Amino acid sequence: MKTRFRRHATVPPHARDPFAQDLLKWSADFEVPSIGEDVIIRINGIGRAKVVGYASQGGYLGVMTVPYSPPDWWIRQNGPPSPDNAALAFGIEISRIDAGRGHERRVIHAPHGAGVQRRTRRL
Repeated sequence: MKTRFRRHATVPPHARDPFAQDLLKWSADFEVPSIGEDVIIRINGIGRAKVVGYASQGGYLGVMTVPYSPPDWWIRQNGPPSPDNAALAFGIEISRIDAGRGHERRVIHAPHGAGVQRRTRRL
């Protein structure tokens, strides 16, 4: 796979297997969000965003997102958020929001390999 950035109109063929050779890799443990769905961009305090498309880079599939209220530094660095100025976020960088509940769903690993638990946080 090449490292170049490429937009996709629909979700392209992909795999969750990080060792997949001929498919884009999706790095989350949930399905790729649909266009129009809200997600939480967990990195750098970016927060809630709307999925407006799909893109790939470096062999990984990501979602193009428009943050609702990004931090000031994000706006200074990228300009105002809009569908024409969407941000690429990869699966590992986002959390899904349970429809109709406003809850973020994410997997949190317990200390010392004690297992995995699900935690729901009110947004």
